[in-house]
Amino acid sequence: MSTFADALQPWREPCATHVTHAIYARHGEVLERFGPAGRQHCRLDILRHLDYLAVAVEVNDSTPFVQYVLWLQDVLGGRGVPLAHLVFSLELIAGFLTENLPDEAGARLQSVVDAGTACLAAPQAKALARYGLTRLPELPQTSRYQQSILQGNRSRAQASVIEAMDAGATLPQACVQIIQPALYEVGNLWQRNRITVAQEHLASAISQNVLVGAYLKASFLEPNGQSAVFACVEGNHHGLGLRMLSDAFETRGWDAAYLGTDVPTKDLLQDIDSRRPQLLALSASLPQHLSSVRQTVEALRAELGSACPTIWVGGLATLSAPGLWRYTQADGWSSDALHALEQL
Repeated sequence: MSTFADALQPWREPCATHVTHAIYARHGEVLERFGPAGRQHCRLDILRHLDYLAVAVEVNDSTPFVQYVLWLQDVLGGRGVPLAHLVFSLELIAGFLTENLPDEAGARLQSVVDAGTACLAAPQAKALARYGLTRLPELPQTSRYQQSILQGNRSRAQASVIEAMDAGATLPQACVQIIQPALYEVGNLWQRNRITVAQEHLASAISQNVLVGAYLKASFLEPNGQSAVFACVEGNHHGLGLRMLSDAFETRGWDAAYLGTDVPTKDLLQDIDSRRPQLLALSASLPQHLSSVRQTVEALRAELGSACPTIWVGGLATLSAPGLWRYTQADGWSSDALHALEQL
């Protein structure tokens, strides 16, 4: 079946080249100080815009692109880049592609771009750009945990989680109501240029270590005879949330196999065929991963037939719009580890 991404593919590089030249033609005096690297970064940014556009058109929902544009507004604004530069680039993309794509595809793309540019004039919608989805209230230790990971204090971060677990919190509760909201806020701080990439990476690395310590503290039910596999689809390099989900299933007595990030589809097929689990959970962090999930689901069902396990999907990309996960054709969805356990 032909998709919008298929129609867009031959025009991606020409569009990126055209838009980059046009941006430098208008703003060259300002941009040339960045040298050849700046021009290359500009081109890569255009390709990233196209990734988000393609997903929004494909799922017939402009929300993922609107959120991306709002996120860009914060990122660029925090770094002193005028909003007019972003609007100009989106107008250039729309102009180039509507001239070269089939009429229907061009019209769908124009509609998504229009939604993105319109949202920039609505400051009240800025909250949509925030990372993640906080479904449950934070535990009292969350603020201290966030401060600790930003300060690089692993022992204090670990102590915050252990304190909550000593007070009765389960491992999944500590993950969803302490670690996850803290990391979402770290992402928001980077977005607004309040912290560096190095600080963000350190916060994530500390959280991975804290999760190991919390796992050792956790209580587990007896094995229930059921098994599940957890994998980030090909291209997804963000696996901490999925690790939390895998650990949560273990606390309920499941035999959980966490395959990690960026799992090639062919290897996943082989693993599922060998293990024959009752459940497969796939993670999508970026909107373009939703297409990868869909292709993986289709491949698994075609290859395994009735032996294909139940497939759930989750991850940051699925939080941008209600029901967006249904595009992947998965059997179910969870917003976080506790939400998943509620459905067992």
